[in-house]
Amino acid sequence: MRKRTFNYKALIGERNPLLRHHELKEAAIDEFALKRYDDASLNDILKKAGMSKGSFYHHFGDKFGLYLAMVDIIAQKKLSFFYPLMNENLETSDFFGTLKAIMKATTMFMLADERMYHISNRLMEENDVFRSRLYSFFPFDYYKTFNEWVYQAVQSGQVDSRFPPEFVARLIEVMLANVHKLVSSGDPEHLLQTATQVIDVIQGGISRKPI
Repeated sequence: MRKRTFNYKALIGERNPLLRHHELKEAAIDEFALKRYDDASLNDILKKAGMSKGSFYHHFGDKFGLYLAMVDIIAQKKLSFFYPLMNENLETSDFFGTLKAIMKATTMFMLADERMYHISNRLMEENDVFRSRLYSFFPFDYYKTFNEWVYQAVQSGQVDSRFPPEFVARLIEVMLANVHKLVSSGDPEHLLQTATQVIDVIQGGISRKPI
């Protein structure tokens, strides 16, 4: 008997079945917040959610389908904090001012749900093949857009041309992903203050110095 091809695109957007399975969504977020994709246990997720394997495979196809559906929900959540800001300010002449706004939005996203924040960051640790497959289902290429924005900052002279744009983009991504490690408490004001200080440090290191 020929195995049917699962339609992963049906897992994206308003038809995302994870929106109707709250227990499974929470179990998946809990598991993937702590472990990378290959290390996460689908059996543990299903057990915690109280879902049968038959029902799961019908709705999600496999573990990748569940991960895809979960990332779609996280992306929509992140969208409300982060992506609109990026889209509206990519042409700004104030690179570091915009970067502070991005850091603030990222911090607010973390405060909204730290598990989603960790999953979003852990995705950067996955291999390129896996990430490329995952990103192919989403119309917005965040990493390409972000890298192009940094390149424009170098071209405009706001970032010292001694530093390759790819290095600067990666440096910023690492700092965005680890701001939570620089604070000793979850106080929102402390987190936001620290986020601003991080950008000040970055600016002091990579901005173009006057001759």
